Amino acid sequence: MLRWSSNVTAYVALLRDEYPPFSWEPGAYPLQFDVARAERQSRFRLFIRLAAVIPNQIVYGFVQLAWFFTTFISWFAILITGKYPRGFFKFAVGAIRWRERQLSYLFLLRDEYPPYSINADARPGNEVVSAIIGVPLLAAYVAISILPLFGLFGGNTTVHTSLAPAAISRDHPSAKSGSLRITLLDYDANASSPDAFPTSGYKFVSFTVRGEKDGFFPAYFWPVFLSVKTCSGYTTIINSRASAIPFRMFWSSGSETTTAYFEIPRTASVCEFSYFAGRGRIKFVFP
Repeated sequence: MLRWSSNVTAYVALLRDEYPPFSWEPGAYPLQFDVARAERQSRFRLFIRLAAVIPNQIVYGFVQLAWFFTTFISWFAILITGKYPRGFFKFAVGAIRWRERQLSYLFLLRDEYPPYSINADARPGNEVVSAIIGVPLLAAYVAISILPLFGLFGGNTTVHTSLAPAAISRDHPSAKSGSLRITLLDYDANASSPDAFPTSGYKFVSFTVRGEKDGFFPAYFWPVFLSVKTCSGYTTIINSRASAIPFRMFWSSGSETTTAYFEIPRTASVCEFSYFAGRGRIKFVFP
């Protein structure tokens, strides 16, 4: 699979003109790639490999950025001269070599830590130092990814309120689940979106809502989880053509206000407005 990927990369990166084969067999493309199977591999490395490779990936990210610019320049060079500049070609091959070494290590094919180098004869990098640097980076990444989810570990919350626009504007009904609070600011039963028109036989209704962090754990607010239900049971989520759909991650405090448009049958009336908040659901019910 890595050979197949390398073939495609070489073609897309302008290194070869031959179209890559739908195959991973060696010799099917003018690119040499092979990984010797290790007779025995370290069990201990199974526990540090993911963290250890992170510093290598960070450094390689700068190499990729440079590779992008050299490829951009080389595109014009090939257009004008029909040739890939030799120095840039060598650098691009080295960049692919670095990537494949990194993937071979990450996908358990070899125990040797990938070198921080594009050279063919480079020695393995320092795995111990990389792991020491990578463990806190991995922990920070996991924390950033998972902690906001704890802000959604609330239960179901239901608020019975009036749908009258004057009442919503006056009372600003709100409800909370986990660390997220949803507040209704306005309602329009015959809304007009500046970005889209409703389907024939349907109309837009809109709710202006505010999502804000109101608890200990981080939380996020994403209007794609908003939905309305009509009194006849018709349910629909936010209309992406008519609505701006921001995504906000709240760590210490903050709020996001947006107007969400929903498309419902023209003769229907809204009886429920809700936000799916992870384990729970924030629900506004209108009599």
